[in-house]
Amino acid sequence: MHEVELANRVLNGLRQIAAERKSRVLEVNLKVGEINEPSSIRLWLEKLGGDEFRSTKFKITKVPITIKCVKCEYSGNAKSIDTHLPDPKLGVACPKCGAHDLSITTGQELEIVDVKLEGG
Repeated sequence: MHEVELANRVLNGLRQIAAERKSRVLEVNLKVGEINEPSSIRLWLEKLGGDEFRSTKFKITKVPITIKCVKCEYSGNAKSIDTHLPDPKLGVACPKCGAHDLSITTGQELEIVDVKLEGG
């Protein structure tokens, strides 16, 4: 359940921003990689945010999982990947050459892009 930890990181960052500006967070734009399961992140943001973030609008842009093969240099979208493995790279074969020596180039993001504050 790494989504709980990730949601807590976002909420803690938002709390810090709100405290520094002595304001309330109205809207947040996030980039969330598909490995981090954006729909689960949204669910946990809403559950863990409680009353403090009840009226906050969370806008999430999903970032697709892309891979690069070390052997043949294929680069493209990963059609399937088990995001619940300890290391998401395990068990994924290059669709071009079948090698397992891949790196994930996108899809692991968790970024607060911008925040709209009350009165700001």
